[in-house]
Amino acid sequence: MKAIRIVVADGAAVLRAAVRSVLDREKDFDVVEAADLESLHRAVDEGLPDVALVDLALPPDGGIEAVRELARRGCSEIIVWSFRRDRAMVFNALRAGASGYLHKEISPEGLVRALRGAARGEAPLTRELMALVIDAIHALDDTRHARERTAGLSEREREVLSHLAGGERNKQIASELAISEFTVKRHVQNILRKLELPSRRAAAAFYDAALSVERPA
Repeated sequence: MKAIRIVVADGAAVLRAAVRSVLDREKDFDVVEAADLESLHRAVDEGLPDVALVDLALPPDGGIEAVRELARRGCSEIIVWSFRRDRAMVFNALRAGASGYLHKEISPEGLVRALRGAARGEAPLTRELMALVIDAIHALDDTRHARERTAGLSEREREVLSHLAGGERNKQIASELAISEFTVKRHVQNILRKLELPSRRAAAAFYDAALSVERPA
């Protein structure tokens, strides 16, 4: 039986050793370790893995770049793992090419099952995480809708909106933009009317929703 080639890319030597210890007992895994992105490149050069297990905090720049590189090279089964359930990071990893996520507190038995399943094309995602990912997708859709509405504002209105989001009052905005307070007031009224929002606070929240969600390349 052909061994399942696993690349464990993690900056923590103790975790790499723990995974190797678990998988070596199973006899059907061939484990290769990588401590950072550079050593991961070398490991992949020696042979494309059946499954890559990638730390979301992999040095030097995090696991997202490693996922992109692995996907570019043709590795289709990329599992990211972390001690943190960071919805945004996991969602970005999935968009970059990861096929699943594991929490680092997973049991040895659970790790073996997950990696064997990944080698068969199964995606390890807990119900909890799947719900988070679905929420992130909905948030992304909301952001796209918000950006479409923001496109209806003039350039000056968008400038005023950005100052509103910073908590500035009309007098401050007028000073920053070298316009009168009356003009600022008119711009604020137009912003609320065009965006169909009830208040300055709502406009600030809208600005955050429209412009603050990260969009992976």
